[in-house]
Amino acid sequence: MSNINLPNIGIFLVLFLIMVIALEVTMPVLTTGYAIGNFNTPILNPDQARYTQPWVGKITFLYSYTSHTDEFEALTAGKIDFATIDHASEVKEALEKYNSTIFVGIAPVESFGQLVFSFNSTISSLTSNLYFRYAVSSLINPINITNIVWENGILGIDYPYFVSPKVYSEWFSTAAEQYYQKYESYNITRAVMYLESIPNVTHVDGKWYYKGKPLTLSFIYAEDEQPQLRLADYLKDQFALINISVTILAEPFGTLIQTAVTPPYDFNMTTFGWIDLGPLVPQWMTIYTSPENVGGFSNATIDNLINEAQTAPSLSQSISIMKQVELDLQQQLPYIIVVWSNAIQGVYLPGWANYIYMKDGTAVYAINVLNIHPVNSTLTGDFLFSSVASDLPRHMQPYASESLYAFNVLDCMYEPLATTPLTDVTSVLPPSQLVPMLAKNWTLDTGVTTTAPNGEKIVNGTILTVNLVHNATWINGYPVTAYDVNFTYWYYDLAGISGTNTFDGITLNYTYLIDNSFINTDVFGSIPQLVDSQVTNPYQIVFYLNSTSDLVIDETLTEIDIYFPASVYSHIQPATIWTDKYAPLISNGPYMWNSTSSAFSDEEFTLTYNPHYFKIDPLIFLANVKAGTPYNYTTTFTYYNWDNSTDSLVPTPANGTAYVWLKALDVPGVPYGNYTKPVTMSMIAPGEYSAMINTTGLPAGIYEIVAKIISPGGLEEYSYGSLNVSSVPVVTTTHPPVTTTTTTHPPSISPIVYAGIAIVIVIIVVAAVVVLLRRR
Repeated sequence: MSNINLPNIGIFLVLFLIMVIALEVTMPVLTTGYAIGNFNTPILNPDQARYTQPWVGKITFLYSYTSHTDEFEALTAGKIDFATIDHASEVKEALEKYNSTIFVGIAPVESFGQLVFSFNSTISSLTSNLYFRYAVSSLINPINITNIVWENGILGIDYPYFVSPKVYSEWFSTAAEQYYQKYESYNITRAVMYLESIPNVTHVDGKWYYKGKPLTLSFIYAEDEQPQLRLADYLKDQFALINISVTILAEPFGTLIQTAVTPPYDFNMTTFGWIDLGPLVPQWMTIYTSPENVGGFSNATIDNLINEAQTAPSLSQSISIMKQVELDLQQQLPYIIVVWSNAIQGVYLPGWANYIYMKDGTAVYAINVLNIHPVNSTLTGDFLFSSVASDLPRHMQPYASESLYAFNVLDCMYEPLATTPLTDVTSVLPPSQLVPMLAKNWTLDTGVTTTAPNGEKIVNGTILTVNLVHNATWINGYPVTAYDVNFTYWYYDLAGISGTNTFDGITLNYTYLIDNSFINTDVFGSIPQLVDSQVTNPYQIVFYLNSTSDLVIDETLTEIDIYFPASVYSHIQPATIWTDKYAPLISNGPYMWNSTSSAFSDEEFTLTYNPHYFKIDPLIFLANVKAGTPYNYTTTFTYYNWDNSTDSLVPTPANGTAYVWLKALDVPGVPYGNYTKPVTMSMIAPGEYSAMINTTGLPAGIYEIVAKIISPGGLEEYSYGSLNVSSVPVVTTTHPPVTTTTTTHPPSISPIVYAGIAIVIVIIVVAAVVVLLRRR
């Protein structure tokens, strides 16, 4: 937020005029002298994003529409507020017919789709053969794929490379591009040559045989996904050109994924995609060599290069190594990339403000709803965020969930140590440019060679010291501490170690979890450079990293939200919740769970705003008072605990000792920080506390109200507000000297006295006008 420096003269008038406007349109004031200029603007740019939350009262995630076309019809009818669009005709219709009610955002996204092959040579030695994949690639014309499948490039573009030349331009390998053009580009004659080179394949009189039987193939795609159906039809037609039959099969997405990522990989060819890759290319490139992601393919040489890139001391060195990885992947061809996608979303405009359009690139969606709120209002309204029924996640809990659609919900309830600003979601930033969230700040000691507390060696590594904010709490009343951060990182096993590990009250047998596939492969081993971590005090954690790379440091700060309160999960072994639809959703973020066990059958998950969230904007609750006038502040404290029988939160009024104090938030000449001493609050009902705030002697300006309750067992919670204190005008009058006289006539009144009276009258009149205008 920017600040306006006003001259002292006239500042009261400016404040007064702005406050009148604010009262008339109920805008929250966010800085002395003005309201948010774009508070009711429908669409914001990423550089206008506010990282304070929450803004809307409720978010409902719907999974009840069977197709994106059904969603589009609901969107145009105002039945939902957010939907993905996957037809060019619907984009055109929205832009032309519904442009006053629907906004369509289209943006390059960190997402690709691919053809996947079984590498189980026992089941399908045909598809696991390199020549087969080269043949398939040579049958595909990326221009036709872009035009036919991806609707002339609206839905995406078929860049047939393992790194997008558009989204990740600085990482893109021209050597890989040249290899593709020479050996894998569209060439039907070459495709036939490759197929004829496969053992046990014969080509006689235009007919194909495999192991003496007619060669037939199958291709599985996700039902109700029109682009995938078009892809399936295109592949069928291309193989028909060389007289090979392909059977196309539609399956529910969940069934398809289960088949594709689970041994024995019993299929020929299928398709799915990846999204929310992130800007750190070496971090997500392991997708291509993790057997469960690519039908059983693996390559130790490529894995080693990726590890080198992750630990490279500079970004340029990392990029250089990754370009070799891209060339190796292009040669091995574990996937055939068929699209680097565009995100296309439509949002409903009437009644809503502050959508953020990620037009230059996005991690998931073209439109971000971080700041969404009803026009002229905050913390009200129910925002309906729709995904199609086939996207309904299998779990709604952070340990086992691996679905984007589960984390759409979960990430509204939890926060990471830091996040990448929306202006740079596809870029690698220096750690200093990340946005602190649960972290207050951090320091780096790089180029360190030492022994970590656990006895492991660090060579030319980094000691990352993170200091946490002190006012973040879990909704059950426990403070968010460094122990929770440490617990989350090792509960997930981000380092990817085996053996046993005891930390924060729990012992995990990683070998058992790995051997039985009780690990979340999205995050397991995602920071292999993490050697150790130590909690040095409740609000400080030190990470020992075997790397000095910005990529690794950024990843350590931003890779995951802090999902697991040690107070809850130190009693829960991961294996016991692996198949559970729910686990305790005790959160620390701007929204909290407001559903029950029936959410899956209801096909909707509802969240409500968390009034005690540590980054809530206190100016949402701005009150006005004149200096010297006491202000009565009342708030409610509530703790929430998890009920396993209903998979819901149970509220309990918080009882304990509560305090309230003021912080200088925007007081001229006063830095941000505590300004008054804490005052004890009185309980007026269970969980409800009140106190009179003395404003005598307070300089004019805006103060943050901070209230805190401390309950038995180490529980605590905060509430917030704000107070705009205006100064009381001081009137000075001049009295004439008293003159002694012997006359009996009344003394004359000096002109100066008249002037003094006039001044008093004018000031009183103006003050009266102010009062009247401010009550409009």
